[in-house]
Amino acid sequence: MKIAFPHLVIAFLIVLCPTLAPAQELTLQYGTTRVRNEEGHDKSWQIDFRYRFLQNFAVSTSYLNEGHVPGHKRDGLATQLWGGIPLFRRAVSVDFGAGVYRFSDTQPRPGGSYADVEGWAGIYSGSATYYLRSPWYFRLTANTVRPGKDASTNTYGLGVGYRLWKGDGQSCPLPSETPCKSSSRTTGDEVTAFVGQSVVNSIQDQKGVAAGLEIRKGIYDHLDGSISWLYEGDKDVIRRNGVAGELWLVDGYLDRRLTLGIGGGAYAFVDKRNPNSQRGGNPGDLGGILSLTTGWRIADHWVTRFNWHRVVSGNNRDTDIFMAGAGYRWEE
Repeated sequence: MKIAFPHLVIAFLIVLCPTLAPAQELTLQYGTTRVRNEEGHDKSWQIDFRYRFLQNFAVSTSYLNEGHVPGHKRDGLATQLWGGIPLFRRAVSVDFGAGVYRFSDTQPRPGGSYADVEGWAGIYSGSATYYLRSPWYFRLTANTVRPGKDASTNTYGLGVGYRLWKGDGQSCPLPSETPCKSSSRTTGDEVTAFVGQSVVNSIQDQKGVAAGLEIRKGIYDHLDGSISWLYEGDKDVIRRNGVAGELWLVDGYLDRRLTLGIGGGAYAFVDKRNPNSQRGGNPGDLGGILSLTTGWRIADHWVTRFNWHRVVSGNNRDTDIFMAGAGYRWEE
């Protein structure tokens, strides 16, 4: 097996804490990345999911894409603890956060090859948020990433966000000292068919048509399990398909019409372009998979869902799979 199960357990645990508090803020930001003490910059973007608890504290899970600076093409997941200072009757909040960042960095190698380098880094951030008299707000964020031996970067992003609420039409137009009302069960049983695109995490970013079928079951409050078949396309680098099993941390918002979640697990696959098969060996292998999901209930039993999978293959053939689909839900 190319990726050890303890690695997956750690990656799953760093996103566990945010589900213990009611989620409130979902933000999309766009900006720039600058390499510290070196020449190099590129565009960056970030998706941030922040949970406020007590009065002036928060915890967040974020996806950060640092762009393509010289010698590095890095992105990953960050979990941070925040302390805030509310101003102007809580219409403005200035927050400072620190946490850990699990990254994947595609680095060129001599001869035109590349390597998918994974590691951990500290991440330290500051943000300023202006809340409108509606669920919308604007946020400015600065991050500094400090890996041990990899490139240190600063990212700056400006974006817009939406405050999510949980049940019975209740909204939270401004941050309050008490959390919004929580609903009980998140998902039932679903089967969903997907189609989309796979992107190889290489220097060239080869793309292919992807497809999949997912069976999802709500196990407990905020916990789902799924079994999926994934087809990643037929390109020059990979020709891969397989079965993934994942556990998901999920929560529901907007009268439970919207579902958001993050998952992780194992992926057993066959890759006919695997170096082992090219040498006459077994094309099968076992890797890891980390995923984000967004579901929207369009009727009592029908849902649409978007999944974003990161496949960790262990042989420098990591991929991102972006898939949209429609599904049927037959149990609450």
